[in-house]
Amino acid sequence: MRLKFLAGAGPASYNIEGSMIEGIDTSLFVEGAQFVGNEQTHAAGIFDMFWKGGERHVVLAQPTKTSDMPWAARDAGWINAADYDPQARYVAATNPQALALLESGKAEYWRDSVDGAWTVRAIEMVEQESVA
Repeated sequence: MRLKFLAGAGPASYNIEGSMIEGIDTSLFVEGAQFVGNEQTHAAGIFDMFWKGGERHVVLAQPTKTSDMPWAARDAGWINAADYDPQARYVAATNPQALALLESGKAEYWRDSVDGAWTVRAIEMVEQESVA
């Protein structure tokens, strides 16, 4: 099973065990079926399921927010469900200014410990006094 995380409203982390995601048995979604979400799948943070290349693909979400700067998050691609790490970031910045700051080391991805949402925040540079 493959997973992708959209930037949006979803749990801070998912309980994924085999084909079970937040208590929903995704193995019941067989090849050829059409995903129709309901209150239960919505509450579990499952936004889509489909089959591609003989493999089940499930779309989830990872919470994001704007703090120091706009960063326009998007999904960072597909992962194998077995590789899912509840502490990992699966969304990426798209805003050119945020990307430039991330690449230069002047900003970092950061996860809020209160709500679990990911953001990009500026890294405060400590200026060292030069001795003359």
